[in-house]
Amino acid sequence: MAEASELTASEAPEPAAQTAEVSATLWEALGTIADRRGRKGRQYPLQALLAIAIAAVLAGANDLKAIFRWGRRLKPEALALFDLEKAPCHSQWFYFFRSLDADALAVTLGAFALGGAEPDHLAIDGKTLKGSRRRDTKALHVVSAFSTRMSAVVGDVVLEPDQNEITAALVLLKRLPLGGAIITGDAILCQREICRTITDGGGDYAFVVKDNQPELKAAIAESFGELSPLRSPAPRSRRAAP
Repeated sequence: MAEASELTASEAPEPAAQTAEVSATLWEALGTIADRRGRKGRQYPLQALLAIAIAAVLAGANDLKAIFRWGRRLKPEALALFDLEKAPCHSQWFYFFRSLDADALAVTLGAFALGGAEPDHLAIDGKTLKGSRRRDTKALHVVSAFSTRMSAVVGDVVLEPDQNEITAALVLLKRLPLGGAIITGDAILCQREICRTITDGGGDYAFVVKDNQPELKAAIAESFGELSPLRSPAPRSRRAAP
C-alpha cells in the first residue's frame, strides 16, 4: 500500500439538536441501564454492582477475581455508600457479568463522559486488546471512538466473529451523537455507507484514501491538479559537471 495519501472531506447539514437526557452523576447514569437478570438473580442492585466494579478497576483490579476481592475488603460504611449491607460472592459476580448488557453500558458511559456537549473531533480506530486472549478464545478486537477534546474513549464495539472493522464502525457511529462532530479514521473506513451515516447524523468526516481505492485516489489527484501530492514530481535535470 503506497505511503502517499489524500484526505476527503464532506459538507454536512446543520448539526441536529441533542435530545439525549444527560445524567448529573455517574451513579445516576448507571441507574438508567436495564437489568436483564431474572427475578432470582437480583439480590444485588445492578447500579451498585456496576459502581463497585468501576471503582475496583480504577483501583487496579483487572479481572473478575480482583473485582470480587476488592469488594470483599470494603468496610460496612463503604458498602452503605452503594446501598449494600454485604458484598457479593464470586459466583454472583460471574452471573452478573454474564447477563450484563455490555453495549448498553458502553453507550451510557460514553454519553455521561460527553455530558451533552458536542463531541468535536472523534477518531475511529480498531485495536486488539492486549491480554484478552484465552486458551479457548481469540483476543478481543475492538473499534473505539476517541474524543480528542476529552482525551478519552466515548464509545466502543467488540467485533463479532462475522464482523469486520467496517461493519463494527457503522454500529458504533449509529450510537454516537454526531451533530457537529468531525470523524477521522484509517483508509479502511473510507466507505460510502460510513460517510452517509456521518452526514445524516449532522457530522463531517475526513478519511485517508490510499491504493485500496485506486479510482477514488486518481480522481482526487485530478481534482487538485498540480497541488496534489499524488502527482509524480517532475524529473530533476542533472547539471553538467564543471
